[in-house]
Amino acid sequence: MRRETQMPKYKNLSVWGYVQTQVPEQVNYVPFDSYCSLESACSYLGAGQTVYMNSAHSIDTLTAPMLSRLGEREIVCGLTHGQYLESAEKVSLLSQNLPNIIGAIIDDFLDERGDYYQGPSAGMTPDTLAKIQAALKRHNPALKLYVVRYTRQKPETMIPYLPYFDVLNLWTWCSTKDFWISQYRDMVGDLLALYKKPIMQGVFLHHYGFSTNESPAMDLELLEIQCERISEELRTGHVDTWCVLQNGWFALPSHRKQVQFLREYIKWHYMTTTVL
Repeated sequence: MRRETQMPKYKNLSVWGYVQTQVPEQVNYVPFDSYCSLESACSYLGAGQTVYMNSAHSIDTLTAPMLSRLGEREIVCGLTHGQYLESAEKVSLLSQNLPNIIGAIIDDFLDERGDYYQGPSAGMTPDTLAKIQAALKRHNPALKLYVVRYTRQKPETMIPYLPYFDVLNLWTWCSTKDFWISQYRDMVGDLLALYKKPIMQGVFLHHYGFSTNESPAMDLELLEIQCERISEELRTGHVDTWCVLQNGWFALPSHRKQVQFLREYIKWHYMTTTVL
């Protein structure tokens, strides 16, 4: 398989997705065959980090051969829904031989959307999260526990959980220009003040919040506004990392312009930001 290798690896840029065992292959939450495995998507954008989500669906994919496909990039492993404790300890053990594993993530943390959706971790207690964090750090105290939260969720809900996670992974499910222009900066400031945790900001290629299974890609103008705001917060240090979701959309003609725009914008951001 040909992989793009020319772009540098940007340490605080991550791609969220799935390592494919064959090409083409459907990956989770994309209803079309993907020709772009997670490692190829990382190479295309120059990402120095990745969020490996195979393991969110099966603990059996937490293996050295699968993770080794991602090269020397930093890896955050998805914790298996229904097996958070077991998968957290497995990540901890794997990290002893794979030092580029930097942590694990719980997707859709405490996510409840009325009567029609109850996420896998809905109702989790702070005590349970404390046990998951302890299992993750059991064999490697340096590992960090990430939790996915959405801007529509009430920030104060997380106060009892603050001692038991390390990084906030923030996403906006239904993006609007008004939110990114008028509200995003203040929200980041409020979350930093309340949580005192690093923020990994998510970027959707596909506008799941406004879509059916087969539509639409994120509006290009809206994607540009998001990138402008996130870039500003990265440069000020208010946002620690940004994360692009996901590789399954990268090779689809319907999302080509968005992927190409992101690549060019990311290159511009890093190549014009001097670090002293």
